[in-house]
This record gives sequence, C-alpha cells and structure tokens, in this order.
Amino acid sequence: MNDVLLCVGPERFRQTIMQSWQSAGERALFVAEERPQSPASISRLESHCQAASAPVTALLLLLPKRCSPQKVLPGPMVAGLPAGLMLADQPEDLKAWLAARQQKPNAGVGIMAMWRRSYLLLGARFHRWLETGGYAGIEDWFANQMNCHEVCRRIAAGARLVLYLGHGRSEGLSAYLGLRWSDVASERKFQSCSSMISFACDTLKRESKLPFGCRMVCSGRALSYFGSTAAVMLRANAQLASVAGRQFATGRVHNLSELVRELDAITQASHKLRPARQALQTFRIVGNPLERFC
Repeated sequence: MNDVLLCVGPERFRQTIMQSWQSAGERALFVAEERPQSPASISRLESHCQAASAPVTALLLLLPKRCSPQKVLPGPMVAGLPAGLMLADQPEDLKAWLAARQQKPNAGVGIMAMWRRSYLLLGARFHRWLETGGYAGIEDWFANQMNCHEVCRRIAAGARLVLYLGHGRSEGLSAYLGLRWSDVASERKFQSCSSMISFACDTLKRESKLPFGCRMVCSGRALSYFGSTAAVMLRANAQLASVAGRQFATGRVHNLSELVRELDAITQASHKLRPARQALQTFRIVGNPLERFC
C-alpha cells in the first residue's frame, strides 16, 4: 500500500501523529503550520504537496477545537487532493481516536435509511450496489426494521462502513425518531467503525456545540466521517448518493479519499450532475481520509 498522508498542524502534534502512523505500518509526512486554519496556510498546501519527499495521496489538517468544518475548508478537495480535518488543541485530544485506530473493525457494512419510501428504496439500491462491488457482510439497518436503541447497538459493534440515508441535523440524525449523539454515547462498550458516510443535511454543521460527525470521530466511535456542513436539497442529495453508489458497485472504493476523488471527477465532468456537484461542495471529511473500510 503506497498511500501517503500529508499531515499539517502545529509542531507539537508531530511526534504523536508520526509514531501512530509508523506503528501501524502506514506512510505519513508532517508539515508544521502553527495556524493551519488560516487562509495563508491553506494557500500553501499545494506547495507543501509539491515539496513532499513522496507523492501525496491525501491531506489531514489538525485544527483548533473552536473551528467550524463549514468555514475552514472550501470543500472536500483542497489543492487537488481529498482533505480531512481533525479538531484538537493538544496531542492529548487525539488519544481516543488514535487508540481506536489500533483496533481495526472486522464487521461488514451497515446501511441506515430513514422510514420514508424514497430513502428505503435508495437503501435497497445501495445494498445491491455494494453486493455488486464485492463488499462483504452487508446488513440493512432501516428505520422500519429497528429502533434507535437497536441501531446504536449495531453501530457500536464496529462495522467497517456505516451509511446513512435520510434527514440530518447538527446534533444527529432525524431517523429512528431522532438519533442524537447522546444515544450513540450511551453504548458504553463499543468498537469503532472505520468510516461513516451520511447523505443528509447538517451533520457536520457547527452550531453551538461540536457537530455529530465530529463527535463520532473525536470520541473514537468512527475513524473517519463524511457528511454535509449545510442543508442539501433532496434531489441533489439523492443524486450525489446515487453517484457514490455506482462507484461502490465498481469495487474500487476502499476509503473516503478514493470516494471523494471519484465524486469530484464525475460531478465535474457532467452538467447534468450539477446539483450533485453543488451538494458535494458542502461535504467534508473528518478524520483520516485513507482509513480503509474494505
């Protein structure tokens, strides 16, 4: 595996990040930027990539906890590369996430869908796309089949990939009569999922508190998360999800970095996919973009 992650953040994070990646046998480079969230630092990312000692596959920005995902980055791609963000003020703030990375999930894929015909049908299509792509252990966790407590127990079992299709809010998911961060956190014993993808509004939109997706990753419940920082039109959300589903059907998507690269290229190439393109620009990656879910 030749993927290289370029981490950008204050110097105090270098040792923690590099030790974690080296112990996992993964390749990472570190560039020190005291204020990686500043426009000047963001503008230097491309030159950092060009100056790197190996070709960079994806980026990870270590940002202060006060930052809002919707304000720091212009989209899920920066300097032509998929970019993740991680909110932390000190290396100790990464402890739960880094500890979770040492225990790789061994379960399959869970598909969550809101109890509405359009989302249930989309969930069934995703099941077929994933089967076609050769992904193993696919389960339907639809809201017409289980309640909030039951689906939180499934999430805590440690799937490689969790997909959600439905409405969302900054504090959680609208399905299952309202699944909030507190419902997930109530499952004291848990194994992390490698990646969670939410085709929904607002799950990475910062309001007064840290948004749902950031909480999932910072707590170590998920190693990476892909979701929207804004309200997304239903048609645009469904179109983007369908584009993603077809990419899963190829069997070539192994992490969020690969998914975002494909979504970016496909939506840019077709005028008919303009709604999906606009929706994609509201999405962000939290955590490691190269975290493998298959």
